[in-house]
Amino acid sequence: MFLHLDNITFSYPESGCLLFSDLSLSFQQGWTVIAGANGSGKSTLVSIAAGLIAPDSGRVRKSGEAVLCSQVFEGLEPQDWSDIFCGDNHVGMLKSTLSISDSMIERQETLSGGEKKRLQLLAALSHSPEILILDEPTNHLDSYSRQLMINALRTFDGIGIIVSHDRAFSAALSSRTVLFDRASDGLTTFEDIPLSLPDALDESARRKKAGRDAYESIRSAISAQQMIVQKLGERSRSKQKDLSKRGISSKDHDAKARIDGARLSGKDASLDGAMRNHMSSSAQLEGKLEAAGKPLMRKEGLTLSGSMRVPDLSFPETLITAGSYSLNVPAFSVKAGSHIALTGRNGSGKTLFMKTFHDYLEETGKGDFVLYIPQEFTGEEEERLLSLFRSLEDDERGLVLSDMYRMGSNPSSLFSHELSPSPGEMKKLALAMSRREGRSVLMMDEPTNHLDIVSMKILEKMFSQDGKDLTILLISHDDAFIAACCDTVWKVERNGNSGHLIV
Repeated sequence: MFLHLDNITFSYPESGCLLFSDLSLSFQQGWTVIAGANGSGKSTLVSIAAGLIAPDSGRVRKSGEAVLCSQVFEGLEPQDWSDIFCGDNHVGMLKSTLSISDSMIERQETLSGGEKKRLQLLAALSHSPEILILDEPTNHLDSYSRQLMINALRTFDGIGIIVSHDRAFSAALSSRTVLFDRASDGLTTFEDIPLSLPDALDESARRKKAGRDAYESIRSAISAQQMIVQKLGERSRSKQKDLSKRGISSKDHDAKARIDGARLSGKDASLDGAMRNHMSSSAQLEGKLEAAGKPLMRKEGLTLSGSMRVPDLSFPETLITAGSYSLNVPAFSVKAGSHIALTGRNGSGKTLFMKTFHDYLEETGKGDFVLYIPQEFTGEEEERLLSLFRSLEDDERGLVLSDMYRMGSNPSSLFSHELSPSPGEMKKLALAMSRREGRSVLMMDEPTNHLDIVSMKILEKMFSQDGKDLTILLISHDDAFIAACCDTVWKVERNGNSGHLIV
């Protein structure tokens, strides 16, 4: 059982830039997590591994069928129906493990996002592939669906690859992580670390710090050697001046004799020898520095301080309805500077509540203080935000781009009319644009969906440092993100057609 990617080179025709150059990776039985920056080619690489995209050069060697579960599930194929209803006991156990009934399969178009992802996984596992690849499998999943998928994936005994930024999900399945990044020339580089994703991130940070420290240590040693050479040179020049007979009277035989004696002693020669030794040491160190290469020292993180000061936010007791569903919300007050996570099962009404709360703040005159970032931007919302960005003066646009770069972005797509920015880039653009407006209330629905692990870590640090300046309300299923960013957790519980917000 094997999967080898040998010397893969690939570039997208529309970009004209190499993404991979002679990249080689091997996968064995068990789970491997691929994580890293947006745009580093994670989805492209697994599409090449599955045979859906052909590389420009290099080859893929594998021992059996590879099945790729893409980020978007477009419904069951005819072969899926045959495999799911084959009557095999293993498939029956998978249905039970994933909590999928035959009636759910029959009405797949009406399933929730989490239910569709579980059905997609059932179809993939029913094929009994040797190689299973999952691209961002937990986007939009609540903790219940996530755990069901973990239970099912633990039964898979082939070669498994997960492209994911979900630390808890990844750590539950895998102890090998491949971290992707893009070098300054645009090529993808990677670190292959035999640790779970959370530990691999720490190890990668440790290695990068060690590399920067070693680089700076060599630079300091070079500076010290150059300073010694400079001082020895000054002493040598002074000594040569002292040993010169220029200006000495031709009749002063004693002075000439002392200079001749000093020259014969060879002290000035030893001084020149020391200079040559230190110059040689400096040259060797410079060679080491060039061989090591300058490590990327990217400035990351921002201060999202809100200049618009708002009082505590309140909301009256309300019954929110949507179709046959009703959500009971008690009266509450949010103290300025609070960081609140809103949790609960998918379909319980979290987004419904957040939108209603946002509309209420708009109606009561506090809307100008609020930045609301939805789970997904509509085409109209994207175009409005991009048009606003492109209309900025050069200096203002440069500041926004600098902010996005410090949030882990390389936002070249913002200037392209052919390439659309990713959903993650749009979220970071909204944050960077609003930072110029000094908004003090931040409402984000599933902020970590579509963000890479680099950006998530940066956002965690940004949010955790802004406790006094921003009021934050997040909808999230990411326990690690919640723990890093929030001091309070609210929960929405649903029972049939009725739900309750617990604050």
